Amino acid sequence: MTQDRIVEAYSRALAQTNRMFEAARSGDWDGLVLLERERDRMLDEIRKHEGEPPKAPELRQRKRELIREMLSRDEEIRNLTQDWMHELRDILSNVETVQRLSKTYSQGN
Repeated sequence: MTQDRIVEAYSRALAQTNRMFEAARSGDWDGLVLLERERDRMLDEIRKHEGEPPKAPELRQRKRELIREMLSRDEEIRNLTQDWMHELRDILSNVETVQRLSKTYSQGN
């Protein structure tokens, strides 16, 4: 794979990362997982073909920018998923409380 194609592949991976962000932002957690799996495959493919850094300074700079943007977007996704995880813990905690109360009151009868 030529260096031009590798940079193009990083660009596609960034587009996929942006789709992941949109899925996380809209609370589409199943969609996020599917998109993330696909992006992982994309990045694995890049790693297989990536060798030396691009010789052309503009390609090297573009690749660097794409990776930085991807990492930044990943951090935003992580923040969104952490918020969701907190909500999920609260829901599960409430369910456990209701189950304990229900069990306690049903034993009293």
